[in-house]
Amino acid sequence: SVLYWSSRGSQIMGAKGSKDSAAPALTKSEQKYLADPVPANFTEASQPTETVSNSAAETNKKYEAFRNELLTFSLGESAYDYAERLYKKNPSDPAAMALLAETTTLYDERKNKVQRDHWVDRLDLLQRGIDVSRKCIKENPEFGPCYRTYVMCATRASEALYYYRWMRAVGMLENYQAIAKRAKKGMELCPDDSDIPKSMGALSYRCAYSWYNPYRILGKIYGVPSKKELYAEGITFLKIAAERDPSNLEIACRLGQAYFYSGDFANARRWYCKVRDEMPPRDLTDEKWQTIAHTQLSTGFQKTRWNVPFA
Repeated sequence: SVLYWSSRGSQIMGAKGSKDSAAPALTKSEQKYLADPVPANFTEASQPTETVSNSAAETNKKYEAFRNELLTFSLGESAYDYAERLYKKNPSDPAAMALLAETTTLYDERKNKVQRDHWVDRLDLLQRGIDVSRKCIKENPEFGPCYRTYVMCATRASEALYYYRWMRAVGMLENYQAIAKRAKKGMELCPDDSDIPKSMGALSYRCAYSWYNPYRILGKIYGVPSKKELYAEGITFLKIAAERDPSNLEIACRLGQAYFYSGDFANARRWYCKVRDEMPPRDLTDEKWQTIAHTQLSTGFQKTRWNVPFA
């Protein structure tokens, strides 16, 4: 049986077995999930190749909605378990693969990244998403969502290698070309998606940070562009993402960061001001991007010398 590890999960289990009248009633989605969490038919794997993408994408939206509902209640582990069970029930279905791989990134976003000893679990989780995405790409080379999930998982995993794994400070450089290759194909197959260019934009300008300067020679061996080219690529990717999702504060703030670190302070200020003053947050998590923009505007553009008359 599926266990619910969060406070909401405790309430749900209490609603089933407790006599406490304060326990909340189950929603229709929760009742349906507890009764039969895995559908009998996810998509028809025997469908012709040309119809797999459309059918799988439509079916994916149906089960993605319930997955998102679990995440809304902070049931990250239950959402991941739900996606795993869908995949095990339909191991050759591209929609099930894409849903599981995407869920690993969403679950990872809700994990604790402060404790250093937590990196092992993070990388195991993201590696699961990468492996499933690779399988999907191999079996369905024209199914765009699996390229999307591969890029999302791989960029987060390569960054985790830098921050959480000792003596593996070249995770981003080492995997840059492999990620970029699949990102290019994914952007062709998903012309309206903003997650691929957002992930690649963040990866590009982060690889250009000064902390990678000692590894520039190694970066050339891996085929990573120069520092100047990385900033240019990062800005290009993020501009594409901003065009595809103009109300996304994270994309706009990252674009401001890319301009700032590349030395284009005029455009950096323009995008930071847009995030802080012009773009309303879509949810509570967007407030952190407005905070970053406000901090940068308050401290990043100050003069190094103060013209203060002293008596």
